[in-house]
Amino acid sequence: IIRNMNDLTEKTLNTERKYTGKIISVDLLDIELPDGRKTKREVIRHGNAVAILARRPDGKFVFVKQYRKAAEEALIEVIAGGLEAGEDPIEGAKRETAEETGYDVTSIRFLTTIICTPGYCEERIHIYFAELSETAHGQDQDPDENVYPVILSEAEVEDGIRNATIFDAKTLAAWACFKLAR
Repeated sequence: IIRNMNDLTEKTLNTERKYTGKIISVDLLDIELPDGRKTKREVIRHGNAVAILARRPDGKFVFVKQYRKAAEEALIEVIAGGLEAGEDPIEGAKRETAEETGYDVTSIRFLTTIICTPGYCEERIHIYFAELSETAHGQDQDPDENVYPVILSEAEVEDGIRNATIFDAKTLAAWACFKLAR
């Protein structure tokens, strides 16, 4: 029985690293619940990231399409990527936009921060809306990336959401926050 809904903090008693990879680590935690019961939690450790809903001067939006192995399909998503150690999220958003699309950011505005899967992953994604340069100068992808820019009108984005051809969580969050902020 939870006696105080204002303090739901789970106390970490022990952490054991089970896996360390290129972009994630997995920890097994022994925890104590607020009522004293003990249990375990599995937590994926992944650095924070940025996601950018980007619009060209002609009013069209720039998304990216890439194959996502975990989903086993190519997805249309907002521009996104991990932050480098100590990198300011706005600078990371500008860098990712240039790398993945070839466009430069002319203005940028913070929309929100989300946690996509708080049940097992600590990653926070800082979401921005960016206005872009008129023309792209060419992508500068990471060696392990295979990302293609996709240009969509507002109606095409909303049709994609309605018919579930655009269904990535960070993309849906970015679009909803953009629409609500207008």
